[in-house]
Amino acid sequence: MNTPLLDGPARPLESVHAKFIVELVLGIDNPRQTAIAPQQLRFRERLMSDIMVQAQLRSWTMVDALSENPAMRVGLADKLASTLDPGYLALTKMGHHLHILQQKGNETPGVLQLYATTGERFLRRAEHKQRALSRRGLMVQAGEHSEQVFTRWHAGSYSGWSLAGRCFVALEELRWGAFGDACRLATGEAKALLMDNLRATATQYLAQSINAAPATRHFYHQWLSTPVTPAPMDHKEMLCWLGSACDSERHPVSWSVTQTWQTIALGMPRLCSAMRLAVAMVDEIFQEENFFAGA
Repeated sequence: MNTPLLDGPARPLESVHAKFIVELVLGIDNPRQTAIAPQQLRFRERLMSDIMVQAQLRSWTMVDALSENPAMRVGLADKLASTLDPGYLALTKMGHHLHILQQKGNETPGVLQLYATTGERFLRRAEHKQRALSRRGLMVQAGEHSEQVFTRWHAGSYSGWSLAGRCFVALEELRWGAFGDACRLATGEAKALLMDNLRATATQYLAQSINAAPATRHFYHQWLSTPVTPAPMDHKEMLCWLGSACDSERHPVSWSVTQTWQTIALGMPRLCSAMRLAVAMVDEIFQEENFFAGA
């Protein structure tokens, strides 16, 4: 019997719920989102089942129907957003995509109205999140969130993944949370400071994980090798799903780290240091055009 994913690799992760809800919405009329590799389909079905049980929405676990029914996908996303309280990035992504779908006008009037009302609700909640973040101080929130994530890394919460995978997971946690929101909402100068600090901290932790200096190069297999751990395939599939928005040409390092069932990208260096990997992943994950392009 499979252990629930939310009690396994997803236990230390706060970004799973937000990404899952966003994928429900972005999968509507979006071929890139719905083209799921066979080895990921069963994983996503398991994840959906686990989240439905957690949110006490068991009656909604109709994977085949959801994949074909936009109204059901939006309705489920709305219910989950009310229960799981996703952050600014998730709400903004969903609101923007529903607005685009409503403008296209490819559905019945009832579905188009659902797009409009649900999208407006998501964007209003995003505005509320933005005001709350600003009141508490963007830089303060970013610093606290960064400290929490890197403390979890240091404590071994991400140790089920490869060394580079741990770095990717930490960066994804930051992207979906208060740190990422601060990067989007702060001034250009403040964002640059946050990014410089993140590159330095990610480099430090990745170098410590392999017990070497930040500039010491290692063969890429040392960075990508999965450790012996309970449920290794669950960890592998979770990492693949977390990196599903990566592209082998635009994000060669993140793609190679997460899509381990594929051949590594041409842009992935075969000999690379902690500094090279960490800086590349930070830049790939936090590049501006990636913020609202996909989940």
